[in-house]
Amino acid sequence: MQTSAAFFDVDETLITVKSMFDFYDFWCSENNEYDKLESYMTHFRSAVKNGTPREQLNREYYRQFSGVNYKDLEEAGENWFRAKNLDSGLFISSAVAALKKHQADKMFIVFISGSMRPVLSPVANYLGVTDILCAPLELTSEGIITGEIGTPQTIGSGKKEALINFCSQKKISTADCYAYGDDLSDIPMLESVGYPVCVGKHTELARHAINQRWSVI
Repeated sequence: MQTSAAFFDVDETLITVKSMFDFYDFWCSENNEYDKLESYMTHFRSAVKNGTPREQLNREYYRQFSGVNYKDLEEAGENWFRAKNLDSGLFISSAVAALKKHQADKMFIVFISGSMRPVLSPVANYLGVTDILCAPLELTSEGIITGEIGTPQTIGSGKKEALINFCSQKKISTADCYAYGDDLSDIPMLESVGYPVCVGKHTELARHAINQRWSVI
């Protein structure tokens, strides 16, 4: 019986890229929507500069896929990962090694990310991970993406909420769980478990982790 879990942020924790943006670049290239990509990125950079909250930025990202068939997005996610995985530098070895150790210890291994399932699933399948907590895309009855997302929004404090909900459903204690992250926005998630781990030794989160006497890898 599994009595604990290890929760992994994905972007720049397990993989070296920001999957949402890397995938969107791939998506627009595949669909010859270069102008749409340029327009979105220009808006995004301006919004970041103006201090737009991450939660709003995250919602705006998913609106780029309004009207898309979910199955088409799944297929594109597989193609994106197949292309990315040709790059031997895609995975962060220290985090993958930790994941494999937890798998050997028969723990629940859980991806927890603001990215979406069509992008995360190929990565999860490659690493033998079955549980994914991610952006809850809203679909029509025909399987078309509305462009909106539900709750919890799996970034910032939403990651903590999703983690706690998972532990409650599986009847495991958060005090017995591990969580891995790389960014200051992961702090609420990391604080909610007994064994928080910072991935990356020269970051703002690493400085915070050292002060909190958390593990850093």
